[in-house]
Parts: sequence; C-alpha cells; structure tokens
Amino acid sequence: MNVYEQVELPLVAVLGRMESRGICVDVTMLRTINDEFAKEATQLDAKIQKTAGHEFKVNSPQQLQTVLFDELGLTAVKKIKSGFSTDASSLEAIQDEHKIVPLILRYREVEKLRSTYGAPLIDAVAPDGRIHAEFRQTVARTGRLSSENPNLHNIPVRSQEGRRLRYAFVPSPGWLLCVADYNQIELRILAHLSQDSGLLAAFASHEDVHRSIAASVFGVKPTDVTHEQREQAKAVSYGLAYGMEAYGLSQRLGVSVSAAKEVMDKYFAGFPSLRAYMDATIKDIRNKGYSRTEFGRIRPFPDLATAVGPQRQAAERQAMNAGIQGLAADIFKFALVRLDRELSAGGLDARLILQVHDEVLVEAPPSEKDRVEAIVRDALTNAATLSVPLEVSLAWGENWAAAKG
Repeated sequence: MNVYEQVELPLVAVLGRMESRGICVDVTMLRTINDEFAKEATQLDAKIQKTAGHEFKVNSPQQLQTVLFDELGLTAVKKIKSGFSTDASSLEAIQDEHKIVPLILRYREVEKLRSTYGAPLIDAVAPDGRIHAEFRQTVARTGRLSSENPNLHNIPVRSQEGRRLRYAFVPSPGWLLCVADYNQIELRILAHLSQDSGLLAAFASHEDVHRSIAASVFGVKPTDVTHEQREQAKAVSYGLAYGMEAYGLSQRLGVSVSAAKEVMDKYFAGFPSLRAYMDATIKDIRNKGYSRTEFGRIRPFPDLATAVGPQRQAAERQAMNAGIQGLAADIFKFALVRLDRELSAGGLDARLILQVHDEVLVEAPPSEKDRVEAIVRDALTNAATLSVPLEVSLAWGENWAAAKG
C-alpha cells in the first residue's frame, strides 16, 4: 500500500503532465543526422560487398554466413539451426580475423541508428514541434519506468551518435534545459543493502568511488590504481546490480572467462559481505517466493524454488538484482513525485518534461535557474535515506547534449 499510495498513484498525474508537455526538438537537425546515417550505411554496404569480391545482401544472415564462413573461412563461433550465428557477439569475437568484420559491425550499428532513432524520431514530432513520448509504470518487472511511442530510453548513452541525437532535444525558445541524474545509484543501494564496510567506506570518502573500490580489490593504494584496474572494478560494480557472472564480465572487458572470474574473485575477497548478502538474498526469496523492497514493492518469483539448470541460474540472477533494481525504481519514482510537487508549490514556470533511466530533464526560464536547481537537488537527494548519501550530477544547457557535458 505504501508503494501504491506514496509512489505509483501520485506518479500517474506526474507522467500524464510530462506526456502532455513533451519535449521540444530541432527537426532540421534530426533530418540532417538521419541523412548522415543513411549516407554512411550506403557507403559501408558498398565497401562490404567490394571487400567480399561480389554482390550480396549484407542484411541476409544466410548470405552473410556463406561469405564469412564458406568463402573467407573465418572462425564460426556459435552453431545455430541454419548454420552458424552472425550475431553481434559472434562477430565481435572474430573481428580481428578479417577487415570485413568491423565493417559489418559498423554497418549494423549505423543502420540501427537510422531505422530506430533517425526516421522514427522525426515521425514522432507532433505539430507543436515536440515529441510526446508515453511512459509506462508497470511494464518492467523491476518497477522501473519504460518509454514508448517513441522509446526515448533507448537512445544510445555512451556513443558519439547518441550524443549527436541529444543535440536535437532542446528547451522551449528562450529557456534552458536542466539535466540531473543520480550518481552510481545501484552501487549505492548495494552498499546500503549489503552493509559491506568496504563499500560504505568507499562512498564515505567522497573520493573517486571506482578508484577506491579498485584499490581494495587489487590491494594497492588509490594513487597506484591503474586505468585498467579501475575499469575492471567499475565493470564488476555495475554488473553486480544486474546479476552478471564471469562470462558476462569477460564479454564486457574483452578478456577470457577465467581472467574475468579471477577479477570477480578478487572483488568479493575485497568486499566479503557482498557475497554473503547475495547468497542470503537468493535463499530468502527462494523460501518466500517473492522479493520486497524497503518501500514495500513486491515481485513474485514462483519458479525460483523449482527451476533447474540455466533457468535456475537466470532466476537467481533476477532474484539477486530484484532488491537493488526495485529500490532504485522506488527512489526514482518517488523523486519524480517530489520534484513535480515542489516545482508546482514554488509557483514556478519550470516544468518536468522528460525522464530517462536515472535522469530527469526540466526546462525553465533563465530567471528561475537558481531556484529550480535547488529544488531538483533537494527532490532527488532526499527521496530516500540510505546508509550512503544519494548524490546527483546536475548541469544546464541549451540542449540535452550540452547539459550532459
């Protein structure tokens, strides 16, 4: 009832207002970006066929199999019913074997950007020059919000192309865009739930948390942590929130499964309470048949006690991250309710116009900048009280990309 009354029910009106307002976009820029995607895809298609030595349909998995494995004799990584897989992970594993493979991977990336983000975003612009995406509260099992028509949650986060697309999202004329997102919220929740002294100390230091964690994992001083060690520790930290195991880590780091397992073993040795928390969580959910967040959100796990083999492993991964993802969902949804309420109570013209994962976008006239910033920080950082502080990164800009930095 707490989740329903304090979070989900008031959030309905907040999301309704967000959908109605929408976010302003620069359609001319979107068209330019889409044309560039289309041009690069055409050039890559031609280059791939020239490299193969003959014409073929690059989008045809069957024809691609023939070119890669029969004609060029490249290593077939994964067997499937129709021969051998040409999916992304299989091609990434052999991209050093022939120059055609990186071309194919890039072609697919650009073609996806064109077909998923370019044209659909242009088509989604309403007559008022804004995109009015829809938000769903009950689609994701974790409790997280989802977006559709169009899915603005799906815009690439780390790629240069994703950054380019964000330049097209702008505030109302003469206004500014405030972008705020939580810093390492899943990892902070993991520290809070596990009460691991090392993780708690890493956040309490207010230093670079990934460097502090890497220092504990590899047994060195924070000043002696290498870039590689920091990235490895960071990958494990984020992976734990999603139940990632050694194979998944090996794919992310580009190392062998055994090397990835060694990194994970060092991580758990540095933070021993983590493994105990994970094991106890899975055992508790198996006994009860459901998980429950501190806010009270329940997620049923009816198959955890009876599943075997890969199904059991998948169920255990989901059970392990249910508390982390569920609490993150509760905190973020409650923060949206607080933010909308406080902006309204302050009598401001500023308004909440978009949320993406752990990120909120507010547009405001320049005269309200200081007041809006104070309200956004307060709404997000005080949405819950954890054993470690909730922190946000906040910036202003004339478009989404500029505000993200």
